[in-house]
Amino acid sequence: MHARQGFDPGAIGNDWHLLRDGPHSRILEHRQAPAAVVKLIEPRSKPRDWLRKYGLSQARREHVGSTILAELGLPTPEIYGWGVTLAPTARYESILFMEQLQNFTSGLAVIRQERDAVRRRQFLELVAAGVAKIYGNGYLHKDCHFENVCWLDHGPLVWIDNDVRRSRDLSASRTGLTKTLRLLKNTARNDLSNTEWQGFRQHLYGKLATQPLGVRLADEIR
Repeated sequence: MHARQGFDPGAIGNDWHLLRDGPHSRILEHRQAPAAVVKLIEPRSKPRDWLRKYGLSQARREHVGSTILAELGLPTPEIYGWGVTLAPTARYESILFMEQLQNFTSGLAVIRQERDAVRRRQFLELVAAGVAKIYGNGYLHKDCHFENVCWLDHGPLVWIDNDVRRSRDLSASRTGLTKTLRLLKNTARNDLSNTEWQGFRQHLYGKLATQPLGVRLADEIR
């Protein structure tokens, strides 16, 4: 599908409600369809994204990534469809239609606000298990950080913004895992203690050992 140039639900009127206005995307809901949201994605790098969108837009990558994670048994929002703008220099690169999550806490909010040590540990162990499943099955996650996981009522995690792809080889997997750990640590900033971070890494190490390719990546954790 394609979105016409100049398409901007946020400017249409009261039918649309802005839920999130990020640096590179906007998420809106329509009053007649509150169970779904629209994600409008702006190009991050010009002119690269103006050209790349016709074959590998951000919306398409998220759709593919969510499908991969679902096949691995990691919950993601249901994707209803995606499209790109046809005009090369349109404001939005692509558009994603997906399920709206209910009753969740952002992973970043968990590590910044949760004071219960047991719940904090449970959350970190869930994230570690998910990262191990992704990398231990030969995939890379290009944007894996705490703000891109949602905790549903202290139950399962739901993974969002899923730019996931198959790794080309073991070296790429090791590099990708190292980058993911760095990104997780950087987004946590000072909200994780050294003990919690070491516990996260130890749990990740143990979970990697249960995955097909995980043992060969374990050295990146120690």
